[in-house]
Amino acid sequence: MTDHETLLNVAAIRVGTRVNGPGLRAAIWVQGCTLRCPGCFNPGTHPHEPKDFWVPARLAERLAQPGIEGISVLGGEPFQQAAACARLAMRARELGASVVTYSGYTWKYLRECGLTEVRALLEATDLLIAGPYVAAQATDGNGWRGSANQEFVFLTGRYGPVDIDATANLPVMEMKSDGRLLDWTGIPAETDLEADCSLMALGSNSSRTIYRIS
Repeated sequence: MTDHETLLNVAAIRVGTRVNGPGLRAAIWVQGCTLRCPGCFNPGTHPHEPKDFWVPARLAERLAQPGIEGISVLGGEPFQQAAACARLAMRARELGASVVTYSGYTWKYLRECGLTEVRALLEATDLLIAGPYVAAQATDGNGWRGSANQEFVFLTGRYGPVDIDATANLPVMEMKSDGRLLDWTGIPAETDLEADCSLMALGSNSSRTIYRIS
């Protein structure tokens, strides 16, 4: 395949986040998801419509900066752009970055899938966080997953259960406001909506990191 054939359709990018996987990371939200889990935090990423197209290897080279531990690929649904996401992940790993991939598909479904590009993305992933968002099992954001049914699958030795155990002292949401728009990432609890409103009231160039110790 040529790079043109595997362009990655990207909804958003955030460099320097601690709420989407271990360490300081660059997060990429891909555009397009047919799973459309009820209550999903990112419904704007569901339509398969053109957003911002990147050559995967070029994007990895741009994001794998000094001080960035790795990249996290979220959505949307990364496995619905598996070929492009695999190229992104492979190049990131070549540059020494770790790869965390989120998916609304279950681990059972992905490991039994026979598609070459799905296997390639799994092989280039260090930590897979898999499973649909289930609102009835929603968490408070600790542990980088939205609902308790979602699985942590350690596909290499780079991360393990000890990294998940350490998340209790990590931030669960990051927010910033320019006085008009609120940009946030992480898993919100209901009480965080109050923080959203108060942050907007502070005006431009405001930011807040939410910790929730359980």
